[in-house]
Amino acid sequence: MLTRRALLASTAALAAGCGPLRSSSDLPSGPEAAALTWYTFSFSGLFVPNGSFEQPQERLPKIVAAMGEDVENPNGPVRGNYSLSPRVIGRDDYPDPPPRNQDEFAEWIGGINTDLLSISPSMAESLGRRGVILPLERFIAADDQDLADTFYPYVLDQFRGEGGLFALPIDADPLLLNYNPAHFAAQGIPSPDESWDWDDLIANAVKLTQRDDDGNVTRWGLVPHFHGLWWALWQNEAEVLGPVTGQCRLQEPAATAALQFCHDLFHTHRVAPPVAGRELWDIYSLPPDVFPAMFFSQVTRAHRYEYRLAELPQGKVRSVPVSADMGLAIHARSGQTDAAYTALKGLLQTMQRFVAVPAQIEAVARLGEIRPSLLPEEVAAIQRSMEHGRALTWGDGAGHAMQHVVDGLARGDEVATVVNEACAIVEE
Repeated sequence: MLTRRALLASTAALAAGCGPLRSSSDLPSGPEAAALTWYTFSFSGLFVPNGSFEQPQERLPKIVAAMGEDVENPNGPVRGNYSLSPRVIGRDDYPDPPPRNQDEFAEWIGGINTDLLSISPSMAESLGRRGVILPLERFIAADDQDLADTFYPYVLDQFRGEGGLFALPIDADPLLLNYNPAHFAAQGIPSPDESWDWDDLIANAVKLTQRDDDGNVTRWGLVPHFHGLWWALWQNEAEVLGPVTGQCRLQEPAATAALQFCHDLFHTHRVAPPVAGRELWDIYSLPPDVFPAMFFSQVTRAHRYEYRLAELPQGKVRSVPVSADMGLAIHARSGQTDAAYTALKGLLQTMQRFVAVPAQIEAVARLGEIRPSLLPEEVAAIQRSMEHGRALTWGDGAGHAMQHVVDGLARGDEVATVVNEACAIVEE
């Protein structure tokens, strides 16, 4: 049974490290050992933000090997009496021509012979609705009804769909303020901390923005919109859509005030680059001496330069967009569902140290041990951000409206115009 105490104990054991790597398929097994397969896509959450990079083909065998080394894990291959063979699904595995829509994609995934499948939140809803993956409620009810309580609920809910809970989350990805300590020090600005509010953001972004003699920006102080402007709306107690009615709420005063604040960052204070789409993401290729002093980004999008992490500046309330990258599901074609569920739980425990930020509450509480490369203040910033987290998703009418908002504000359109056009998109 996967209790909170067992989960905490396994996390501590993992933080202490593991021995030589070997595949669980090589481990001694009993006469009835289940031979399981685990198919996964390439997920950004698998990469640890410590400046190193590993291909998923290298990463997944290490995860499976770590499971085998943790002989005390009741859900690992040794005590669970199974072997696990991982495989990364790449572009070469897609049919030719590739799936063009969700139905074709689900049909292709449904034809794969595997027991476990790593999926994104959008895939959970789509594949679950089409019967490609199994709802997990019956497994959880038969094993440990408290299992769901070990996750941040807003992360867990990203894997729910019509018909149930279709995956358990591995990682969480909170939006944080990334900043350049050297540039801050050169300008005599203390590092950002939890006391920062929106006024502090503007004042320091102005100081950090550099211009040449003609007034042209040579280094931006802030990029706030890599992942949309949900943070501004939510921190000002505003919404894109009504949670019950589904009606557009961008025309409400709280929403227009938040969007005007963002508009002013681009065009009044001129501290943020007024670009969107491909031009926005091209900023990531800038050299270190001109890369923006601050940017809002998720933990897994670790930058190659020496940037550190801090909490988002606070608005009226603290609210942090958090997305889940990867969850574990049981394939409907598995003929060994009980063993697959045991392996799923084993992976949940082991993978806490193979993702940037775990989705489990106890693991985040011990993040300093799991992620020794993070500074203590960064650990605290991530922990507080998770406490104030809220699910981030782009896969609905609100996502389309947000993309229009970002494009319009960056372009310089009036807030009222942007809002009216975005609401028209929602109505359509």
